[in-house]
Amino acid sequence: MLVVAATAFAQVELVDPDAPAVRTQKKKPIEDVDPSDQPAPEDEEDTPTRRQPSTPKAGVVPGPRKPDAGVPAPVAKDLKATPPPAEPTRPPDIDSHEVSDADLDLAWKVWREANEKSSSDMKAEQIARQRLLTIKEEIGASNMDTWAIGLLRAAEAHEVAGDSGGAVEIALSATQLAPDLPSTWVALARVYFRGDPSDVGRVFGALKNAVVTQVTDVRYGRSALADLITVLLFALVITTVVLLLVLAIRRGFYALYDFHFLFPRVASRWQTGALAFVLLSLPIVFRLGLVPVLLTAFFALALYLTVAERVVVAVLIGLLGVVPSIAELTVEHLAFPGTRAEELFLVERGGPGMEPFVAQLRTLSQEDKASYAELFALGRYELRRGQAEAAAKSFRKALTIRPNDPAARVNLGMALVITGDLENPRALFEEAGKAAPTMAEASYNLGRLYQRRVALYGDKVSGEVDRISQALFTARTLVPAYAQLSKDIEGTPRSLAANVYLQSVPLPLEEILVDARAPEAARRVKSQVLQLLMGEVNETLAMVYPGLLALLVLAFGFLSTTIQAARSCNKCGRPVSKRGDPYVSVGSLMCTQCVNVFAKKNVAAPSLKVRKQLEVARYQSRIERTSSILGIVCSGMGHVFAGFPARGTLYGFFFITLLTAIVLRNGVLRAPFEPLPLVLRMVPIGLALVLLYVFTLRGLRKKQGG
Repeated sequence: MLVVAATAFAQVELVDPDAPAVRTQKKKPIEDVDPSDQPAPEDEEDTPTRRQPSTPKAGVVPGPRKPDAGVPAPVAKDLKATPPPAEPTRPPDIDSHEVSDADLDLAWKVWREANEKSSSDMKAEQIARQRLLTIKEEIGASNMDTWAIGLLRAAEAHEVAGDSGGAVEIALSATQLAPDLPSTWVALARVYFRGDPSDVGRVFGALKNAVVTQVTDVRYGRSALADLITVLLFALVITTVVLLLVLAIRRGFYALYDFHFLFPRVASRWQTGALAFVLLSLPIVFRLGLVPVLLTAFFALALYLTVAERVVVAVLIGLLGVVPSIAELTVEHLAFPGTRAEELFLVERGGPGMEPFVAQLRTLSQEDKASYAELFALGRYELRRGQAEAAAKSFRKALTIRPNDPAARVNLGMALVITGDLENPRALFEEAGKAAPTMAEASYNLGRLYQRRVALYGDKVSGEVDRISQALFTARTLVPAYAQLSKDIEGTPRSLAANVYLQSVPLPLEEILVDARAPEAARRVKSQVLQLLMGEVNETLAMVYPGLLALLVLAFGFLSTTIQAARSCNKCGRPVSKRGDPYVSVGSLMCTQCVNVFAKKNVAAPSLKVRKQLEVARYQSRIERTSSILGIVCSGMGHVFAGFPARGTLYGFFFITLLTAIVLRNGVLRAPFEPLPLVLRMVPIGLALVLLYVFTLRGLRKKQGG
């Protein structure tokens, strides 16, 4: 291990640069002052002590600085004035002042106090709010979630107070503070609608962004996927139960009919029927779980079901065996709240309030127990909070774990540039660009490095002038936003802010998701689902025994002819069985009465024929009414009762899935902030439910008519 570590260190070994180091400008923390009391830019230019040298343009060697007005030039003995020696103008230092959570809280406090007085001093609130946006950019944060939520609440307060314009402005600022947070776009759409309901375009534009961020934000996306899987599992269990109930209504009478013949003739049917229900309820009494109950019911009905009905039931019961395992995998691989990954994710977003977790990462780093992702997140946090030297150490440690990682090389190079090293970062940026040609940050930072070197060393590095435009052109080709960024910051005070002037590489999401595991929670969920479905059974056995027993029951159903089980008369629906009707012929599809009435001539009296025809009509009407009622209660179950089990089960599963989604509308995994509005989520589900309901009823009517 020592050899590997030594080799890794050798690959990032840095030499002392010959050039003088560029000093890092230390700036005071954010102070609790009234932004309106700050001097105007014109006042700063008129004050010699505040004048800052401008950033030289790329490829231009700075000339001698003119002496300040009012400062006397040196005078020789012969009283002849001689000009001072020419000195090159030093380029402004990169602004990398340290920022803590206390500084961020102070800026937030300034805005909050300004917002409370906004009714009398609106300009102060606007300045303080703009300062929040500037701070977000200066520390390189991608999303300031808590600030955005605070602004959204303020926007609602302004809306209630009748200040629609102010509410819209504050809500827009919230979307700038947290552009990847769905709640900000939802709130903006709400403010837009309340302010001007007729402007549908901007309302739907904000809702569109809310939907996109709902999917792309890992916290919301994984939660939605977990909710979907949960709904499907619930729907599978409920569909199996409902299907067996419908088949019991359709075929249960024939099972009880044959069960009666297992007892002496002195036993009445109500007694044997009660005993049958007692036997069927034994799995419930002994708390064996839902699957044994379903298997018992399936076994009791198997001889009286069609092959298609038995196959559908066997498949559904077999699928129940894998429900506990799927539930476990769902929790283990889609869990995000409360995991290590959530903390790393929040550190990567750059918002306030993460110093306690960062302290834990520093402890792990000092003990050499931190992973690559933890070291990377720690280094990037330090880099954005003005702790460049500490960031360099963190990225060096990350490179000992992955020596050739281009992202860590780019960020290490950025940290070194900030600390004043203009020699070693060049190799880091170039090697990263070769290893990852699509990583725009490598080319962008390389171009900025060349700019600094040309501005500082002048003619000594004149050959690097062309490399500036080449590197920046490559970066802007990969990320067009870099071109606009350069235009926006050129010549402004924030143009030399470290996290604006240079760009760090974020930690890839897949690296964060490695720690998105909740094995203990997954184990508990599997245990609970297993107990509910299968009772106290070994986990491995529980996965396979429902399917195996269902297949055995499916095969048992083929013995119906061999053991002469009762079957339904095609005409009147009465049981056809040798035990109850000794005169029925083997293989007959009708009972003896229907054979005498409809198949044989001059056997039954005309009055008996009329009575039998009325009985047949009532039976057919009863079947049609029952199937219609079941179709109304649950889409698809009418098809099952009418003899179309596969199609009816599929319709029923979709219908129950949509109903379950409405019942479980709040989900099973929490979202950090407000998700999409309930109306926006329920309207598509409701429309799909209505369409499916109408479609299945229409299809059932056609089947009955045919």
